[in-house]
Amino acid sequence: MKAPLITRDDQPVATGVIEESEFIRAPVSAVFRAITTAALLDEWGAGPARFQAKAGGRFFLWDGDMEGMVVEIQAPNRLVFTLREREWKEEWRDSLVLFTLTEERGGTRITLRHSGFTDRRTLERHREGWGEYYIGPLKAFCEERHRS
Repeated sequence: MKAPLITRDDQPVATGVIEESEFIRAPVSAVFRAITTAALLDEWGAGPARFQAKAGGRFFLWDGDMEGMVVEIQAPNRLVFTLREREWKEEWRDSLVLFTLTEERGGTRITLRHSGFTDRRTLERHREGWGEYYIGPLKAFCEERHRS
């Protein structure tokens, strides 16, 4: 589903996609558990969190500042969910996040694709936030727990 091309200034617009990839020195199964288990999300910094790891399951991160619904889950390699910020207007549609996790020598390649933003400013804020508040802490947490 596509976002509206252009509407009023305060309405959703097609603004692009965030695509990021990071190598984590930890097994695929461990990284997947860290992004789909509320207690582990709490440990590495996305909490307080609730996460129902099943299609149709609801989740809340950062004490409800972000929320969504799991669209698809194929453990331990694929997770797709809707995402919206608490502050978004009711009429704005949810964004869509896809994580793919692939085994690579010595660890896991996690790839993020995030689309469906309300505006360019929101896209850029999320681009920074994914690295600083999600991927970076996730990587540090997983690598610390799985040092060889």
